[in-house]
Amino acid sequence: MSLERIDFLVGVWRGEGHGDYPTIDSFNYSEEVTFGTIPTKDFVTYTQRTKDADGLPLHTESGYIRSPAGGIAELVIAQPTGVAEILTGVIEGTALDLTSTMVGLTPSAKTIRSTARLIEVDGDVLRYRMSMSAMNQPEQFHLEAELHRV
Repeated sequence: MSLERIDFLVGVWRGEGHGDYPTIDSFNYSEEVTFGTIPTKDFVTYTQRTKDADGLPLHTESGYIRSPAGGIAELVIAQPTGVAEILTGVIEGTALDLTSTMVGLTPSAKTIRSTARLIEVDGDVLRYRMSMSAMNQPEQFHLEAELHRV
């Protein structure tokens, strides 16, 4: 495993995003994402928090990213809504292209069948796009944001 393949993510990122899905109203949000390290460990920690226009909390999630082999990335995410995602994919330069291999749900969680996340870093700008298949809908766009390193 190597931290060097994913260390371009490390830092605190803030910005704005937009969400949409057939089962909800479209919305805008502000977001803070932190990617961190732990000395002697070959993974990156991940925490994410979003707020609405009034500053009220919308969503949070946390997890870990690791690169077990050249060009491979794995992301594990836990959400307080009862959803756990395991995603795998590729690292291409400073971009991660990840698709879920498993979505775990508690009995009270909304039904999510699959997710995909594209995370791209260009200098001090991080952009991501997330799609999902949930609530009996086919996989499609759900979230996108542009964040800046602070």
